[in-house]
Amino acid sequence: MVRGMSFQKGILFIGRKHIACSYAINEKQNKTWIKPISINSVIEISKLVLFSMPKWYFLLLSILLILVLVPKSFTSIEWEGIPYFALIFFLYGTHLCFPKQLKKYHGAEHKVFSYNGTISISRLRDIREAEITNRYCSTNTILLYFLSVIFLSFIILVMSPFHWLHSMKIAAYFSILTAFVLTKWLHKRKQTFLRNGILKGSYWLQKNVTTLEPDKKHMKTAIMAYRRLAIKEFPHRIKSSKTRKENKKMAIADVTVIPIGSSTTSVSEVVAEIHRLLKATDKDIHIELTPMSTLIEGDVSDLLEIIKDIHEVPFKLGHKRVATNIRIDDRRDKKSTMKTKLQAVQSKITISSDE
Repeated sequence: MVRGMSFQKGILFIGRKHIACSYAINEKQNKTWIKPISINSVIEISKLVLFSMPKWYFLLLSILLILVLVPKSFTSIEWEGIPYFALIFFLYGTHLCFPKQLKKYHGAEHKVFSYNGTISISRLRDIREAEITNRYCSTNTILLYFLSVIFLSFIILVMSPFHWLHSMKIAAYFSILTAFVLTKWLHKRKQTFLRNGILKGSYWLQKNVTTLEPDKKHMKTAIMAYRRLAIKEFPHRIKSSKTRKENKKMAIADVTVIPIGSSTTSVSEVVAEIHRLLKATDKDIHIELTPMSTLIEGDVSDLLEIIKDIHEVPFKLGHKRVATNIRIDDRRDKKSTMKTKLQAVQSKITISSDE
């Protein structure tokens, strides 16, 4: 089973053996990678998630720690401070106070899980229309935890000599285990009135509190992370079941992208970013790099869409003006590919040399 996790800058998906992550480096660039599950990769993810958290989170946590620990450290202070279980309430409760960007990434993550078709950028619009709720969302555990705290606090208060604060203390700690067990039950139990009621409550929280409708960039981030994991562990989720017809005509595009007015004559950064983009695409294309341009072979509609994305690359890297030269060779009287054209030229060279 694949698990997902959203954070302030992006999304990660965890499979059986790998962790795939895609996140925003800045407003214009994303970074996507996949690594085997190990101590090092878990540490890297933990640092990425931790340092992307908003400042208010650390501020509130610091204030809470002071109010919990400081009074207990000085015997001269009569007040014992806030009880330790307030930290548990804070950690669980902030799940319901996600920042705006995190809510959008969370929504994108859910939509990828909800979509039943092939996960690809070309189907972004369809995936974006999928359900924003997820039956296995961690919101289930949060809801079950606080329901358990309320229920157990009431039971302990009624059936024991403890006052309300002590009853809540016992319930707060015991509910950690209770919520874990009930979450397992919720995932495996067949349709029942109680189960459906809990899921309805969780779905309401997901729709109204923990997620927001994602923008295009959030959807792309979710799709790229999911596809990177799928390539390694479940490729059937990213390959269309419809095979391309053998007689489909393929065109060849010769594309040159030149930033104008930049401080350097080198375009290696732009070329490298273009090739990263082309390698990440799910479209059926073939790429050849030449010293002067990039040759791309594929269906015309795919080529036009890709060329548009290529043209945007220098702007995303900070360039203000770009000249893009495009030449498309589209022959439709017979099947023609880049490979066959090169072979034809090579054979003529061979014949000429023999003569």
